Amino acid sequence: MRRVLIAVGATLFTLIALAAAWIGISIYKIDHAVHHVAVPASLLAKGKNDLLAIVRGPNHFEQIFVFHNAGPHTNVLKIPSTLTLPLAGGHSAAIETLSLHKPDAIISGLDQLGIPVTHYVGVDLHMVDPNSNLGMLATGRLSVSSLISDPTGTTTLLEQVASHIYLGPGTPVTAVLSLMNVPTAHPVSVPTSKDVHGTVVLAAAFPTVLRSFL
Repeated sequence: MRRVLIAVGATLFTLIALAAAWIGISIYKIDHAVHHVAVPASLLAKGKNDLLAIVRGPNHFEQIFVFHNAGPHTNVLKIPSTLTLPLAGGHSAAIETLSLHKPDAIISGLDQLGIPVTHYVGVDLHMVDPNSNLGMLATGRLSVSSLISDPTGTTTLLEQVASHIYLGPGTPVTAVLSLMNVPTAHPVSVPTSKDVHGTVVLAAAFPTVLRSFL
């Protein structure tokens, strides 16, 4: 997991890693603030040590990435939050409507579409005030550099962020804190189209795109 690296910008994992190192916040504190969620081992068994990372912020802001270690570098797959996933009982739903706190449905749906994952990190900030520091961090309007240059209240803010993090089995806090910067400006994007009902589904080019990601 230490070779699985997470994103820049509005995603909060780089923020936690950089600011935690700068102010010396302990793993112990963060470990007791995050939520550890249960996911059946059978749902994670098909993954290739890939990490699913979802950040959900206020005003319907959401970023979804899968990170795949490809030897000397990490491939990044960007998934639209509007993508419809197959659910149990023949039902379906867009990722943006599913719970980050209980990610079984998301992980199972992605697996059925051909995107199995082994690890999970979710950050749920959709209920915070978009004009608060936490809300601005969630949507990228408050930068890491400004936070570090003016660290007043940083410890409290980081603890607040940690309390909104949901980690799947086998994804320790040390993995989140050891994450370094991987460029996500040009990820491999999941190709989608709309069916006759207006539902967002995978496009025909998906198998080719998936091969380039893996």
